[in-house]
Amino acid sequence: MTKSISSDPRIARLYQNVPSDSRARLLAFRESYPYQTAEIGGNQWRFIDTGEGEQVLFIPAGGTAVAEVSFNSLAHFAQKYRVISPDYPPIEKINDLFEGFIQLLDKLGVDQFAVMGGSYGGWMVQSFVRQYPERINKMVITAVGPPNKENSQELARLMVWFQITPTFLLRWMINRSFSRLESTKAEIPEFALMWALVREAVYFRIGRADILALMERLIDQTENYSFSAEDLQSWPGRILLVFGSQDPGTPPEKREEMTKLYPQAQVKMFSGGEHGIAITHQQEYFAVIDDFLAN
Repeated sequence: MTKSISSDPRIARLYQNVPSDSRARLLAFRESYPYQTAEIGGNQWRFIDTGEGEQVLFIPAGGTAVAEVSFNSLAHFAQKYRVISPDYPPIEKINDLFEGFIQLLDKLGVDQFAVMGGSYGGWMVQSFVRQYPERINKMVITAVGPPNKENSQELARLMVWFQITPTFLLRWMINRSFSRLESTKAEIPEFALMWALVREAVYFRIGRADILALMERLIDQTENYSFSAEDLQSWPGRILLVFGSQDPGTPPEKREEMTKLYPQAQVKMFSGGEHGIAITHQQEYFAVIDDFLAN
């Protein structure tokens, strides 16, 4: 019998329909790469550092603010690279977040690195490379369009209400936003594990301050960063854009915006792929990124 995911029965229940071999892989990952902590800028940072490999791949968390939700990708890339992946502390200003990224990497002895971001993490890395282009040599952006000023302005108008919204409702809203991206291929066993991880993160791993900071960073990003094709014109690094053709988060117009914003990028489109292309097209997805990072 597979060891229980958690001693907390509420969390264990989230995984009751997850196949035992999937639960075993998550447990093995947690044992191999336990979270580490560092005090940086008055914040407690939690991060995963796989610790081996000459090249460093830095992967900030997605929209759950919890790095471990992407453990499949972290485990795969750890076979060839030193993967460093932090959770997001409740930092509202994007420049402060990026300064924390750099201080963490400095503390870990990292100078040059590749960066990879998917979904919310893809928005973060687009600004990160503009802030610290001298530190980053390659960038992979998956399943996301450019930062959206109109959406952020609407979010800013709603923040007064969010500030007084009960925490359980904020969690429900975050979970609902992920559910909108749920795959039509939900019968794939790996999705059961992913959604259990997402719900553990949203309901048990992040708090009110973390949720509000996720929103505040998107507002701050579009208020204080401009995005144009000229931004990285002189940057010598390389860019890979990865999309699913059926991803509701990246409809054709968003994909076109991205290719115009990054005209130098290599682009990979997975036919029929949705937001969860890292699961539905896992082998091909990893192969494309492996090839890009190796060259």
